[in-house]
Amino acid sequence: MSKKGFTLVELMIVVAIIGILAAIAIPNFVEMQYRAKRAELPANVDGIKTAEMGYDAAFDTFIAAAANPAAPSGKAPTAWVVTGGFQTLGWQPDGQVRGSYTVTTVDAATTPGGDFVVTGQGDIDGDGVLSSYTATKSINTTFNNNNDTY
Repeated sequence: MSKKGFTLVELMIVVAIIGILAAIAIPNFVEMQYRAKRAELPANVDGIKTAEMGYDAAFDTFIAAAANPAAPSGKAPTAWVVTGGFQTLGWQPDGQVRGSYTVTTVDAATTPGGDFVVTGQGDIDGDGVLSSYTATKSINTTFNNNNDTY
């Protein structure tokens, strides 16, 4: 008598293989999601730097901007409200943001020609530890490792 189908052992092997593949794929997938969400920070910091440089070219001064939003929102994106220094610069992000952005200025008396520091901070993984990017007039956007990459 000939039986068609799979034995229990064959099915268990398939389930084990699927489990091993899932154990490898799921953490990689989550990490890729974090990387994609974190990509907002350097892009926006670079955009703010460009706006500051343009403003300086037109008005011969840099503009400070208070943290906007006041704190990084973590996993959920937050609506951007254009206020203060960012409104003066004419810069706003495309859509909602997960990070918080600040611009501090350096007095021209201490630094010839003045300077500024753009800071973008985020907590994409929601662990309470912020990752940070900065840029200045002469330094492009850099990642400041605060022992947290997301």
